[in-house]
Amino acid sequence: MPNQSATTASKSSGASGAATPTLLMSHGIVVPATFSFDCYGVRFDAVVVRDEKAAARLLVRGDLGTMPYSAESRTARRYLRAVVDAGRDLPHATITLSKTQTITVRGAMEFPRHPSPALVAAGTSAIVLASKPVLDLIAACRAMAWETAETA
Repeated sequence: MPNQSATTASKSSGASGAATPTLLMSHGIVVPATFSFDCYGVRFDAVVVRDEKAAARLLVRGDLGTMPYSAESRTARRYLRAVVDAGRDLPHATITLSKTQTITVRGAMEFPRHPSPALVAAGTSAIVLASKPVLDLIAACRAMAWETAETA
């Protein structure tokens, strides 16, 4: 009986010389597909759907929490609002503030008809990594609100 792992996980070398499992690049995922993951302390939900052009579209969404009330920390609220405003111009992602004061990161990316799992993972990573500087600033603003509340 042949070694199944050798046939399904054969490797090829890319430009960097690193081995990449051929299986990850050769098989498309079944669309629609959904998955969730935690990264940088944020829960993200992702979905790959077919769009009207029959291409695959990746949508990623993460809930970054709520805007603090002015009574909690006016300074943190002002800084957070500036961070949210700056987050509207990120590559691959957008930070928004809803009417219920929830801060959300959203990103989208289009792929060929049958994207590979590696392509979907790379797209998801690009969206999340684009939002990383904003996630760090939001965490700093929240820490500021916490420190202000403790000293008050």
